[in-house]
Amino acid sequence: MGYFNRGERFTAVTTGLLVALVPALALGGDALVESVERAAPQPPPDVAINGELPVEERLSPEFLEEVRNGEDLSERAEPADQVPPGPLGIPGAVLAAYQRADRTLAGTTPGCGLHWSVLAGIGRIESHHARSGRVDADGRTLAPILGPRLSGGPGMAAIRDTDGAALDGDAVWDRAVGPMQFIPSTWRSQAADGNADGIRDPHNVFDAALAAGRYLCSGGGDLRDRTQLAAAVFRYNHSQAYVRNVLAWADAYARGVMPTAGDATVPPSAELVAFARPLPPEAPPPPGVPPAAAPPPVGPAPAPAPAPGRPPAPPPPGSTTPPPPPPPPPPSEPPPSSEPPSSSQPPSSEPPPTSEPPTSAPPPPATSAPETTSPTG
Repeated sequence: MGYFNRGERFTAVTTGLLVALVPALALGGDALVESVERAAPQPPPDVAINGELPVEERLSPEFLEEVRNGEDLSERAEPADQVPPGPLGIPGAVLAAYQRADRTLAGTTPGCGLHWSVLAGIGRIESHHARSGRVDADGRTLAPILGPRLSGGPGMAAIRDTDGAALDGDAVWDRAVGPMQFIPSTWRSQAADGNADGIRDPHNVFDAALAAGRYLCSGGGDLRDRTQLAAAVFRYNHSQAYVRNVLAWADAYARGVMPTAGDATVPPSAELVAFARPLPPEAPPPPGVPPAAAPPPVGPAPAPAPAPGRPPAPPPPGSTTPPPPPPPPPPSEPPPSSEPPSSSQPPSSEPPPTSEPPTSAPPPPATSAPETTSPTG
């Protein structure tokens, strides 16, 4: 009887210890997970999507007034980002990626109102449109586009490796990746499959463009409003100069853009051409094409006509220009008639004599003016 009492006591004590340890173990597990999360490098607050540190805390009221009034933002943009005059072009595959992201977001986030030209402005600043369209037929860059190591240099955040070098190839520090320059931690939260191939790849222009659009729309604003659009781009990179440069290019692309060929591009499609806006009427002609009102270049002066009665001089050796035709011989005087014509006489069946004697020389060949070309240079 006492044996069972000791066993019961042992069981009770053991059970009580286990019951007491379960919450502690659970708490320890949560604490372990929390400590692991705390140990993972986190980007600093308000860091740009490409890892740059904030330049300003907010957009200035003066700049927002410029944006609201529709002023030309390019006039005060940084020198490297002042929009040049004349037609603008974007490599065809990259333009298709921007436009496809626009259409996708119009279906998934219709209240956002993001226009593809804003993505084009960001792509112009971040990677010059995937380094001038160096992408394959699926939209993946031919070589990785990487930002500087985020090791805490001037203006850059210090972000230790968060992706195991899977995206940026760096196992020590993170780097911004792809044509829209996502840091790996931001890509994980915004990753998108823009070309519906089942892969979300920051090095693919279709995926990166859609992810950038989703990030801009994630603030919940109506980006058809210029000030809300400026605020969305400011979230992308906390720099007023950055916002000015992006919107200056976006405004220019919205006025007119032409798809151009890159080193390797998606074949042109009717969908792309139909969605591209025409050039404005006042745009100057492309380089190399003379203005419509410019007079044609003046050709060489014609050679003087040979003197009457002399045969034309032969062309100089090596010349392909035929000589001018000889002048016609002077008309001869008709012979005097012995009798004036009478209307009472019946008409003669013989044809009247010609006023010029027949000649056996064939007529001179017809010549045309030499074709003139505009000078090159």
